[in-house]
Amino acid sequence: MMPEFVLDDFVQELRAAAGADEPVKKVRDLMTETFRDPGAIRAGMPDYANDDEILFEDDSVSIWFGRFMPGLHVPPHDHQTTAMIGVYQGAADNHFYLHEPGKLVHKSTRRVEPGDVIALKPDGIHSVEAAEGQVTCGIHVYLAALTKIERSLFDWESGAVSPYTDENYDAMKRVNR
Repeated sequence: MMPEFVLDDFVQELRAAAGADEPVKKVRDLMTETFRDPGAIRAGMPDYANDDEILFEDDSVSIWFGRFMPGLHVPPHDHQTTAMIGVYQGAADNHFYLHEPGKLVHKSTRRVEPGDVIALKPDGIHSVEAAEGQVTCGIHVYLAALTKIERSLFDWESGAVSPYTDENYDAMKRVNR
């Protein structure tokens, strides 16, 4: 039997891993080990009202709760820092792109299911949608202060780059009903 998941303890462990030598490896190893029991995480997570909640942030790490609702397709974006995402409920389809002159080229899609952890490089571009009509929940770890980074959104067709703002995000997201 896996130990009980305690969010505050996990946040402290992630903070320590992010501040250690080889933070990418340490955070990924911790995420991989912890997400082996997605049911324990689900049982230990609060019920957040918002789809995005900052659990902790300083200059070395940002730790977020993220929820993707069925029918919402998050626009293509980058993080400008290493990102690691673990899913504990539902499944998310991550669509990966290359930004080429005058267009955005779909490269691949990966379904992230409960227990899976993926890593994205700082220049990685992806869009995300909940898979198969399921509410999808996960923990997202960024190896920098995400709220202080100038990030980009990419037009679905032309690849035109826009600053990542709430207004631009809302204008570019796709909603299927």
